[in-house]
Amino acid sequence: MSTALAALWLIAGAPVFDTCQIGDPAAGPRIAAECTTLTVPENPAAPEGRQVSLKIARLKAMTGEPEPNPLVLIAGGPGQSALESFPQTLHAFNEIRRRRDILLIDQRGTGSSNPLECPELMAPDAPANPDPAAVRRAAAECVAALDADLRWYTTLDAVRDLETVRKALGEQAFALYGISYGTRVALEYLRRHPGHVEAVILDGVTVPGEALGPQIAADAQRALELMFTRCETAETCGARFPLLRENFAALRARLERAPVTVNVRDPFTGAPLETTFSWPRAAMLLRMYSYAPETVALLPLLLELAAEGDWQSFAGSLLALERQSERLLYIGMHNSVVCSEDAPRFPATTPAPQAADTPYLGTLTTELIGAMCAAWPTRTLPEDFFTPVTSDKPVLLLSGEADPVTPPANAARVAGHLSNSRHLVAPGQGHGVAWRGCVPELMAEFLEERNPAKLDAECLQELEAAPFFIDRNGPTP
Repeated sequence: MSTALAALWLIAGAPVFDTCQIGDPAAGPRIAAECTTLTVPENPAAPEGRQVSLKIARLKAMTGEPEPNPLVLIAGGPGQSALESFPQTLHAFNEIRRRRDILLIDQRGTGSSNPLECPELMAPDAPANPDPAAVRRAAAECVAALDADLRWYTTLDAVRDLETVRKALGEQAFALYGISYGTRVALEYLRRHPGHVEAVILDGVTVPGEALGPQIAADAQRALELMFTRCETAETCGARFPLLRENFAALRARLERAPVTVNVRDPFTGAPLETTFSWPRAAMLLRMYSYAPETVALLPLLLELAAEGDWQSFAGSLLALERQSERLLYIGMHNSVVCSEDAPRFPATTPAPQAADTPYLGTLTTELIGAMCAAWPTRTLPEDFFTPVTSDKPVLLLSGEADPVTPPANAARVAGHLSNSRHLVAPGQGHGVAWRGCVPELMAEFLEERNPAKLDAECLQELEAAPFFIDRNGPTP
């Protein structure tokens, strides 16, 4: 861009893009893009008060004459950075990018948009001692340390920011892709600004008005049961792990009696270390490994090794997961969303004591969320925020058959209020399917035609879950 043109843009008030690299600065791929910032009031009722600088990235379409209305990618979490997480799924959107710009916005509180970080709450060993009192103290300390009015980092604030960006860029409308929590943002934008939405793709769908938290244990248990059944009915896996359910029950019983201390090598440095894990920490590994078919494939082997007293493999997997998760979420932004939007709608009844046949996560998730939210500033949201979103705009809903957190039943419920929608389920897949099999081509076709009913989705039947590992060398050849 020439200096003269940049000056004219500045005078006109439009954001000026410049070359940049996006991605997680600490790990993972980095890709070239164009970036800019847009300053917005933190509290819309105090426009002269504290400001938030929103980081925006654009990947230009590969054609010289792109389609109007860029595709905005809305990250999950809540608490993920769009600019940091996008490069890992870049290939899923290459077909769309042939004809359309891709727009990424770090939601306020994430990435480079006034990030709300709480290192103590995201430390690798935080799940080792899930003590609600300690979590509440750590959350209170984080609230005191953050330079932000944490009441103004909710979904509604993200939707208002998205509309401000649209106006600033001079776009008539957006096409939207939301994944996981991002589907809540996309649906809320559709509710409040329907005239500026061309089409919507929802991947791993959340249900408006349904609190994130109370269903987590049941949804995780469903995914675990699917894994058990798939292994039992697969000839090789069933023969290799005939005691799969028993191994799981034994692991749970052993760790509920007392934690296990293991000497293991650090999965990143190779240095020897000692780690102790209890049932809640192990349960978190099982839940997170249920998100993707590649890690589900490891579970029968890990459970058998633990049952045989080989704790090193289980502990090493756990440590690797926790280190990788350390930068996964900006937990301050996560709390601002969950504590205003979800925790107030948790059931008020006291849960019964955990028994052997209850969902393996028990009430751990809701207890920890409740502890954090007891110390977190919140605000009351309008009642319509908690009602279904009704629209005749073209919407494509995507689900993984074995998704442990946003199961296909979620999308089916949401689709019932979207008269011009289509719900596709990817066989054997987990949380997020945009990058699986032929889904990238289906998404591109949907945005081009905007007719979900006409999509030929037969190619999805070629998808299947990853084969189970039968030993440390991998699956059966």
